[in-house]
Amino acid sequence: MNLLFVIIEDCNAGVWGCYGNAICQTPHMDRFASTAVRFDSAYVQAVCCNPSRSSFLTGLRPLTSGVWSNGQEMDRRLPPGTLTLPEYLKNAGFYTAVIGKFFHQVEYAEKPLSTFDRIEMYGKPPGWTGPDPILKFPPVTRANRDPAPPDKASREYRLWRARHSDRYGDSGLGIEEEGDRRIARTAIALLGEFAREKRHFFLSVHQSRPHTPLIAPKPFIDRYDPDRIPMPPAPPAAVQECLYPKRVTNGNPDIFMQGQPTARQTREAIAAYYACVSFVDENVGLILDALDRHGLADNTIVAVLGDHGFHLGDHGFWSKYSMLEATRRAPLWIRVPGAPANGKTCREFVEFVDLVPTMGHLLGLKLPSNLEGISFAPLLVQVDRPWKKAVFMVESDLNQVARNRRFSYMEFKKGPVPVALFDLAQDPWETANLANDPAHARARADMAALLAAGWRAALPPDAAP
Repeated sequence: MNLLFVIIEDCNAGVWGCYGNAICQTPHMDRFASTAVRFDSAYVQAVCCNPSRSSFLTGLRPLTSGVWSNGQEMDRRLPPGTLTLPEYLKNAGFYTAVIGKFFHQVEYAEKPLSTFDRIEMYGKPPGWTGPDPILKFPPVTRANRDPAPPDKASREYRLWRARHSDRYGDSGLGIEEEGDRRIARTAIALLGEFAREKRHFFLSVHQSRPHTPLIAPKPFIDRYDPDRIPMPPAPPAAVQECLYPKRVTNGNPDIFMQGQPTARQTREAIAAYYACVSFVDENVGLILDALDRHGLADNTIVAVLGDHGFHLGDHGFWSKYSMLEATRRAPLWIRVPGAPANGKTCREFVEFVDLVPTMGHLLGLKLPSNLEGISFAPLLVQVDRPWKKAVFMVESDLNQVARNRRFSYMEFKKGPVPVALFDLAQDPWETANLANDPAHARARADMAALLAAGWRAALPPDAAP
């Protein structure tokens, strides 16, 4: 089997049609879901891109990888001898190729990136020598009226990044000028080359949307009328004890950084997010069509995933950086040709740290014994097989969360409250902290014990790592 990864940045699971959204148009992924296993309860292990990717590309949890924030360099912090998914695949004889972002930054992952046979539309690590781009695109001719300052350490650059991020709407680019569309075109060209040359390949394809800025080509923006977008659930007034109060009073990261949006701005931003998702959906559809056209679908495992979730105004939050459900839950689809469960939905808990063990299981890779995920390949055969009792995530070495089917439980050594407990059956948007409610004292004690026992205690009995 070959392996195709599609990684979508900052992707809320609930926006896809096959996940139940009746407004956002995602026909290509909805069709793919009918041929794959859609994981309804898939959870990342960290609150933002760098630690989440460092975890699901190594099979180590953030407190073991040493990476739990965007500012921590993966190459310097991983335990000695740690390999990443492309290194395991390269060692197993795969031709490895990446298009667009894979790790958080090139300089964070120079060693594993150096093992790629082909790197397209992404920075190259020092000393890498590989083929020239398979496609050449014409330059985008529109003048950049707000160019980036050259000194990335300067205050001017930080202000420029904020201006660039904190916006939504029409990108001003044609569809074929967009970077994500060009990434898709490059993937299509590479798949054709792999088919002709009969390559045994691993290909990772990036989509930068719907990461901020929430901008998309105008035809996609025009699909959504903000007046028909409902206001988000769990508004700040409904939250009894906000766990991240600065985000409500002093603005959010990435977007609405100066303060809370108006109702009109909220609807416009959600509409723009949907437009970005629809654009990504179309790009992924083009790639999947090429996989079929080149005769590769029957011997290629396909995994499509978000690297973490995204708040869309619930709690007054936008972007990621929380331990709440909107950040910790992400979309995940996996298609293994011929798998009995294809076309079904799995509602059992899986964690993204399980991806390396699962791919290792499916592809016969030689993996070390210290990985902290487990293979969920059995769920690709029987989606309702009893599986994990809980999932785990960290915000830092100080703040952690455990979630089971009934409760989410958070401990903060640094935060406005020391403990938070939410009854997800009664309060799925986590608005009422029950940690100090005497009626929930037993639940608090049980969840504290679950978090303290850690991920091993939540494993299914016949699925030891």
